[in-house]
Amino acid sequence: MTAFIVLLRAIGPITHRIMTMAEWRAAVEADGFVAAETCLAAGNMIVDGAGTTVAVNRRMDTIVSELGLGTANKAMVQKPAQLAKLLKVNPFPDAAAERPSEIAIYFFAAPFADFGCISHYDGPERIHIEDAHLIVDYSDRISQSLEAARHYREAIWCNDRAKLEHNTRVG
Repeated sequence: MTAFIVLLRAIGPITHRIMTMAEWRAAVEADGFVAAETCLAAGNMIVDGAGTTVAVNRRMDTIVSELGLGTANKAMVQKPAQLAKLLKVNPFPDAAAERPSEIAIYFFAAPFADFGCISHYDGPERIHIEDAHLIVDYSDRISQSLEAARHYREAIWCNDRAKLEHNTRVG
């Protein structure tokens, strides 16, 4: 068995009416995974199972769909070592020490990420690209970062488009 971390996108009060965390854990365990544990009510989960990260990701997306959630609720599966590597990178040690809640890591469902859409960004927020992840230091302005949010939406759109093009070529 391998440990997997499942980050579930777009979970909130509306989706909780469709799928509770207890139902999410039960469905994952019914699919053959063991020791499913969710974190708060965010849909994020630690679970043990067999298979590759890609295969587990597909299974999680299928489970979410079968529970009645839509295509916006995508799973992003990582192994603990991948997350540990991201934490070790720590591109903004000053922010991590002084205001860790102002740092965000963006995970993309695409098998590769295209950050060309935001490479020109020169805002007050600091950004760092690590593999297929975008790390943002909101510079003590997380609630005021409308310009940065627009650029990150561009990155998400570019990566969703890349995933669609990749799946069209592969599928």
